[in-house]
Amino acid sequence: MISEVDQIVVKLSELEKEASELRVSRDKLNTEAREKADRRDELNKKMAELIAKVKDHQIQRDDENNKVQEYKVKREEVRKNLAEAKKEVDQIKETEELEPLPKPPIPEKVLRRNLKQLEWKIQTEILPADEEKRLVTEIAALQEQLEEAEAIRALRQERNARFSTFEGLKAEMNHYHKAVIRTAKSSQRHHHEMTKLFAEIDEIRKEADQCHKDFIETKKVADETHKQFIERIKAKEKHQKSLQNIRQKARVDHFREVKETIEARAEKALEKYKEGKKLSLEEFSMLVERGLV
Repeated sequence: MISEVDQIVVKLSELEKEASELRVSRDKLNTEAREKADRRDELNKKMAELIAKVKDHQIQRDDENNKVQEYKVKREEVRKNLAEAKKEVDQIKETEELEPLPKPPIPEKVLRRNLKQLEWKIQTEILPADEEKRLVTEIAALQEQLEEAEAIRALRQERNARFSTFEGLKAEMNHYHKAVIRTAKSSQRHHHEMTKLFAEIDEIRKEADQCHKDFIETKKVADETHKQFIERIKAKEKHQKSLQNIRQKARVDHFREVKETIEARAEKALEKYKEGKKLSLEEFSMLVERGLV
């Protein structure tokens, strides 16, 4: 039959083995938990960086959208002015088809030169009355022709200015229209980048959430394993204390038994001594030690 001491020794061996296995398992689980936590933190950091990029794209997209609205307002203003200018240009074209602008028979520059020569001649020469009268009449005719040429030039300049304004408005309209399209495309690119980043962030968030979930679960198992490890350690200490008490009691009992045996032998030796019987050296020493002889 196995003694109590042997049973405790066997139990201690079992507890030592279990504690060792639990310690290894706990440490492995804690390592896995730390790895999951580190991966989670890494993913959260990456997410934060991507969210910052999203905000940058959002700011730029909103800025581009504001510009699109501004360009549209300006384009609409130009469109209205262009419509008015087109009416004027169409009216001019229609009028010119019915009555084209005439060209002066004599260029304005020539008329001015001839008029200046005649005026100078009258001012500097002494002329007969009839000759002077003829020159005055000719000067009056030149002045009338010059006024007509100036009027035609003014009409042509106004016409050209209207056409120039119309072409300028067309160019300005085209400029704002292209600006709307270009800026809208830029806004769309930023929005597209935001969409891509949101999709990437969503995938990273899913992985980060799973890592956090795995961390919690693994840490929970690690803590439970640690609890079991501590239980084994406490049980081991309890059995070690029991074994120590048993061995201490065994030593005390053994010491008492030895003492009782020696005392009995000493009493027997004393009786022999009193009876005058011969004592052995050991018996005599026992009596001497006790001061009995």
